Amino acid sequence: MKNKNFSVFFFIFALSILISESCFAQNPGEWMWVKGDSLCWSTANYGMQGVADPTNNPPGLYEACEWTDLNGNFWMFGGYGTGGDYNDLWKFDPIAKEWTWMKGPGLPNDTGSYGIQGISSPGNNPHCRAWGISSWTDLSGNLWMFGGLAVGPAGFNDLWMYNIAINEWVWMKGPNIVNQLGVYGIQGVPALSNNPVNRGECGTTWTDNSGALWLFGGQSGSCLNDLWKYNIPTNEWIWMKGSQLPGDPGNYGLQTVEDPANSPGARCSYSRWKDAFGNLWLFGGDNYLIGEFYNDLWKYNPATNNWTWMNGGNSIVQSSHGNQCTFSPLNYPGSRTENRASWTDPVGNFWLFGGSLGNNFFTIWNDLWMYCVSSNQWNWVSGDVLPRPLGNWGNMNVSSPSNMPDARCGAISWTDNNWHIYFFGGSTWFWCNPYNDIWEFTIDTTCGYCSSTITNFSCADNFLCPGTCTDFTNLSYNTTSYQWSFPGATTDTSTATNPLNICYPNPGIYDVQLIATNANGSDTLLLTNYITVYPSPPPQSITQSGDTLFAISGATSYQWYYNGNNINGATDYFYVAATSGDYNVVATDVNGCEVEAAVFNIIAEIGSGSGESAAGSINVVIFPNPVGKQFTIHSRWLSEVQCTIGTAVEISIYNMVGEKVLKVLKESGGKNQDVIVDVSELLPGMYWVEIFSGEKIFRCKFMKK
Repeated sequence: MKNKNFSVFFFIFALSILISESCFAQNPGEWMWVKGDSLCWSTANYGMQGVADPTNNPPGLYEACEWTDLNGNFWMFGGYGTGGDYNDLWKFDPIAKEWTWMKGPGLPNDTGSYGIQGISSPGNNPHCRAWGISSWTDLSGNLWMFGGLAVGPAGFNDLWMYNIAINEWVWMKGPNIVNQLGVYGIQGVPALSNNPVNRGECGTTWTDNSGALWLFGGQSGSCLNDLWKYNIPTNEWIWMKGSQLPGDPGNYGLQTVEDPANSPGARCSYSRWKDAFGNLWLFGGDNYLIGEFYNDLWKYNPATNNWTWMNGGNSIVQSSHGNQCTFSPLNYPGSRTENRASWTDPVGNFWLFGGSLGNNFFTIWNDLWMYCVSSNQWNWVSGDVLPRPLGNWGNMNVSSPSNMPDARCGAISWTDNNWHIYFFGGSTWFWCNPYNDIWEFTIDTTCGYCSSTITNFSCADNFLCPGTCTDFTNLSYNTTSYQWSFPGATTDTSTATNPLNICYPNPGIYDVQLIATNANGSDTLLLTNYITVYPSPPPQSITQSGDTLFAISGATSYQWYYNGNNINGATDYFYVAATSGDYNVVATDVNGCEVEAAVFNIIAEIGSGSGESAAGSINVVIFPNPVGKQFTIHSRWLSEVQCTIGTAVEISIYNMVGEKVLKVLKESGGKNQDVIVDVSELLPGMYWVEIFSGEKIFRCKFMKK
């Protein structure tokens, strides 16, 4: 039964389809031939470079690479077609349904122009290439490309960026010659010298939530299972996971169990998705050099640097389609490769189209699958059960239940914001017979659509200091009410959507649980040991030696304050007090936790020789000075202090390195203004006497004979 929220959602969805398709009729669950020819090996109509035109069309292309920009336009580069490999850049407007030839010579087998590394130029253009090029769109909307192959054979490991705003390519990294080895460096450590080995058949790429670019596997002579991360601001590659040797078998571990030892085996790799929580996914591929073809599904968690084997297997498996529009744990796509046509829909489901069983020209499919992340199940949505079906193009821009693409491998794909998925070109069942057609499919939310509850959350900071607080962000999907549990926090439960100011007073490691509910039921997520509250830092204190205040050394950092105001540059464990007043210091430990100490009524101008305070108002005198066996402290202030019930006078003697060598406690009571201090046990030398009471401090020097 559909819940109320889902019904409202579907109404909005249907309305958006009606509005967006005012010019081109299309029904949910149907394919529509949008552009290009219904025959393979089509020639191009380039038109004028930079000018969109309804008659423009790229040539038939196999294994090009693709992007979607931040404005929803589709982009494509390279590919194999008539005469060889291309290096043209095309843009497609899905609203106007028009191609624009943006860059490139319009001829096959062009060697391009690298220019100067890191410098943009109108004359720059990558070498022609196809056969599994890696591509990304960064968070700023720039288009990135790595590797690929060209007839020769030639393998690339150069990295390029295309800036849409100025219509220029920049050669960013890697060599400008072919078939070069990589530099792996140390796993997990970035370095400017790192660079992946040349490779093709590598369409498994992701842009993570922080903007870093990731790629997995591919072919460089033999197949690979290395995982790489590229940081754009530092222009550095990091080898994150997998082997630097080809042919690594990987390690499956236990299905659905994350483990640091897990890793997919080496493969040519194509399908990729990113889920709503930032995890990176891949499906299938092949290591055809040893006859292995996969239908396994893997998830990678960038936060933990761990793989999880989620579904499928590592041997040749025939598809199990089951009933159309039905999720089941018994349904799954068969082993396949060159299955780059893959999409993530607006609510986080994964989609997959076609592919082939390696170099077997007669086992190519046109089936369309949807994967539900929350249930870990596949649903066969459209297409044929048997391989090598014929297609039916119908009429261009007219949707029909009888329309169906023929079998494809090496196609590329895009998605728009209106629940439409698209693919371009690729090859039919004779393998290298490329098309230039675009197909569009409108997602049908009544076809076994995945609308189950998905529970997830994050917090602003899960490493805290004692007594500090954090905020929680609810990332659940298709849910309406929430029950949070925060053991160890001052507020240990909440029903808020996004709980704020959850405070943890005591050190320890704590779980967090969220139960998210909708009309169909509940989903529970328990993250064990999710919150870490560091131990309390050691207490601080302030002592004074002369005009210098000392905190306890050993903290990571310090900041001194005078009368409550930050003292610029006072960041050491000691501070020379130039002005009388109140001082405090905040010390920070290695975990970033702070502890404070304060001292009041510091007298910065310290008397010497006669022992009188330069402040004058206190008028403390010690005599004799130099001192033999004892000295006398005389002050009207001492008399006033001693008359205050419960107040004692504490007299401490420090040597010149700040060590306390003697302490005298004079109890309250009486009006005697003199205190006699016995220093007969002290060695000859210079000392400080500190007199403390009533939150007032006086210090001065004396000489012991």
